[in-house]
Amino acid sequence: MPDPGRVTLPATSGSPAATISTGRRHWALAFAAFFLIIFAWSMAAPYDGTPDEREHIVRAAGVAAGQIAPPPADAKKGTGAFQTVPGGLVREQCWQFKKEVSAACAQPPGSDDTPTRAGTGAGRYFPAYYALVGAPTVLWPGWSGVLLARMISALCSAALLACAYVVIRNRSRRGLMMGALLVVTTPMAVHMASAVNPNGLEIAAGIAFFSAVIPLLLGPPGPRRGLIVLVGISALLLAVLRQTGPLWLATAFIAFAFPLRRGNLLGLLRDRAAQLWAGGIVLSTLAVLAWSVRQQTSDLGNYSADRLTYGQAALREADRWRGYLDQIVGVTSWLDTRMPAPPYLIWQLVAGALLLIGVVWGSTLDRWRLLVLLGGGVAVPSLMQIALVNESGFVTQGRYMLPMLVGVLLYAAWVAEQRGFEVARARSFTRLAVLLLLPIQLFCLAYTMVRWQNGLPANIGLSSLNPLAGDWHPVVGSVIPLLSASVGLVLFGWLVWTTGSAATDDLTPPAEHSDTESSELSRPAGTHLQSAGAQGGLRST
Repeated sequence: MPDPGRVTLPATSGSPAATISTGRRHWALAFAAFFLIIFAWSMAAPYDGTPDEREHIVRAAGVAAGQIAPPPADAKKGTGAFQTVPGGLVREQCWQFKKEVSAACAQPPGSDDTPTRAGTGAGRYFPAYYALVGAPTVLWPGWSGVLLARMISALCSAALLACAYVVIRNRSRRGLMMGALLVVTTPMAVHMASAVNPNGLEIAAGIAFFSAVIPLLLGPPGPRRGLIVLVGISALLLAVLRQTGPLWLATAFIAFAFPLRRGNLLGLLRDRAAQLWAGGIVLSTLAVLAWSVRQQTSDLGNYSADRLTYGQAALREADRWRGYLDQIVGVTSWLDTRMPAPPYLIWQLVAGALLLIGVVWGSTLDRWRLLVLLGGGVAVPSLMQIALVNESGFVTQGRYMLPMLVGVLLYAAWVAEQRGFEVARARSFTRLAVLLLLPIQLFCLAYTMVRWQNGLPANIGLSSLNPLAGDWHPVVGSVIPLLSASVGLVLFGWLVWTTGSAATDDLTPPAEHSDTESSELSRPAGTHLQSAGAQGGLRST
């Protein structure tokens, strides 16, 4: 019998099999690349440099000190709780939301370990993430503890993204999903992964989850133990990191579970590991829901300014989606650092092209699944925002939807590959994405460093865009973050580029495929559109 732990190379590699050591080498290289990119942001950012980071650090320090479930209180805008934490972590804001002001006015975290009562808007949140990152902030309540907490979060995110890379490298038939991985790993995803904030790890978990669950549920039969483990870990993280996690999992289940390959369904139902992981995910979700009721986590605080009718709120929410799309790419710092327009347009055009490819190459069932994923990532959050606008105000941000929306693009790429998108075109798309998007990653970091170090004047010019200048500098200096990001991006670009170079037009389907499926996958792109209409049938692959 085949070893379930053995990694099978994708058909695009031209090689019959790869040893487990090859898979580990690919994972290690991808992990190094992602960690260098993410931790560059961690080193570059001032204290409380990302949205609500101080709130999450205070919560993490409280959990690490044993304050797991503090009484709900009016700690911030009518929500949150109070935690007793080292005084060196409690700092006032002075530059946030003022893009022309650098971080030099802020007092950095210090070594003062005097117990200090501090309010935090994150005080009611489920404690799992904070238990993971909180210990360094209590043991070393200064820059050392903050950077270590950021590093722990960055390491976890990099590990998940590396797993997604290996799965896509081994399961992608034509290499287009590798381009999708590059597209969904936006500067905003990296920015949030670098901070003490569960949203960053949630986004990385979303990427890993969809990279694994799509081939697990919809792919051809084959070794699945690694996929089950990655789906289990990432789904558990999605369930416990933020209160939107159960919504993302439910949406994915609805989109992919019906109809499911009969062979996949029977195999998963009989698999002991799949049963245990499924049970753990269900129990974790129930625990989070019970916690939400007990700690009143659905009370988001009151940020409302006007009383609006549902119609007025709907029009405002629709208008806000232009900003959400930019935020998904990267409106960094405290949503006060917006790059010039071209980076946003380029990234969104590449993402839109990928979605369009999936829609055009997909069957009716494929399009239905894409619609369900879009509904869960776009329609449901918007409807919730409209319904609660007079209670909480407009609190939605683009990054909140990113863990779900990454699944849309990953599935669109999967659909195109399964429906016959040519290898040469997939390779061209992926390599074009490398050339267009990775420079934007570095530019976004440098631009945000300029904002933190020097502020952004109203009329900014090229002479102002010097990430090595300013009246504030990162504790490690300005050169190291830029060097770390550059090395990581070059390594990631090389990994993606060489994956594409292994593609071949000789895509003989595996033996486990049915004859019908094999013939469909081997047809030239677009021919399935005609045959599907003639046959009147839908396929679930």
